[in-house]
Amino acid sequence: MKKLLLITIVSAFMTGNLVEAQIDKTKLSLEVTKKQEQNIKILSQYTWKRMLEGTCEGSLVLTTLASGTIGPDGKPVYQVIDKEAAPKSGTKKQTQKIEYIKQAVELASQYIFMSTGQMVDLFNKGTLSEINNDMRVEAFGFIMKGDRINLTLDKSSLNYVSQDISTLMNGDPVKAQVTYKMGNDVNTVDKVTLNLPAKKISVTITNSEYAKKL
Repeated sequence: MKKLLLITIVSAFMTGNLVEAQIDKTKLSLEVTKKQEQNIKILSQYTWKRMLEGTCEGSLVLTTLASGTIGPDGKPVYQVIDKEAAPKSGTKKQTQKIEYIKQAVELASQYIFMSTGQMVDLFNKGTLSEINNDMRVEAFGFIMKGDRINLTLDKSSLNYVSQDISTLMNGDPVKAQVTYKMGNDVNTVDKVTLNLPAKKISVTITNSEYAKKL
């Protein structure tokens, strides 16, 4: 049994090294970037709704409904349509929680919407692996010391499938799980789940109601 386990581990290690050796990382990163640029171009023709809900130990902190679109810099821009804060939201403690949530969302967005340079760095510094129809790239110390990003793509289309992010915000851990979906020939963020354990806060972001601009 131990011998079989050792063979399996060695085989997995050798397969991972083979994937690394066979792939031109810079070329792949540029292909992924080109794919995402095309995707953003299509997405810029749409608007959508973003629902954000933040809770602390199960109690509501903040809920916002916003209209989203792509700005001139290729990054999403949101305009709040409706907002609901918890009772006592005017207190200093609640205001701090709301600001904490906003900062965490902005930080996670840096990993979700990467520049061409960041994408090249991710593939060049990261470790590549293949699992069935997916390709994964994992990197540590990507944007800041102590962070980790694991990006999963569909191997044939190079569309995003998911992201697993661990990073720090003023020393506090921030963990994010991101899932993507396809619709109207565009690859979009479906759901983002943030875990902010230092403040016992959880944040869920869902995107829906994609509609082409008139």
